[in-house]
Amino acid sequence: MKKYISLNLILFIVFLTGTILSIFIIYKDIDTSFSLKLITGYVIYLLLYGIFIIAMVIANMRKLNWIQIRKRVFTLIIWFIFISVAHYLVFYILNKKMDVWDLGVPLATSFGLSFSDLMFKKKKTKKLVVSLMNDKD
Repeated sequence: MKKYISLNLILFIVFLTGTILSIFIIYKDIDTSFSLKLITGYVIYLLLYGIFIIAMVIANMRKLNWIQIRKRVFTLIIWFIFISVAHYLVFYILNKKMDVWDLGVPLATSFGLSFSDLMFKKKKTKKLVVSLMNDKD
């Protein structure tokens, strides 16, 4: 478990450092070959880090029972509707045309809100199920 946490911590620190460096490079308009390589490497790292996070969510989601998965999917749908409506209202107020691809941000945000606890920690569902069964009695 400790190796699992330290790996996630190291990956997150690299993500945070890369984000700060990329923002600084873009804000200061630094145009060198090193900065181009750094930004390209950071984008590749983001893709790989995203795949790693998705794999962790799927691995930890397999340990959940159907009731917990159904609650998370319901939460996902509620968040998606709420964020999509807010997104649509902002586009309406700003008089911008909304495209189908603009729903990607609300979808990704709702996924993150619904499944964020599965990204970095392992769930112990057996204790939860036993406690739920004892509460029914």
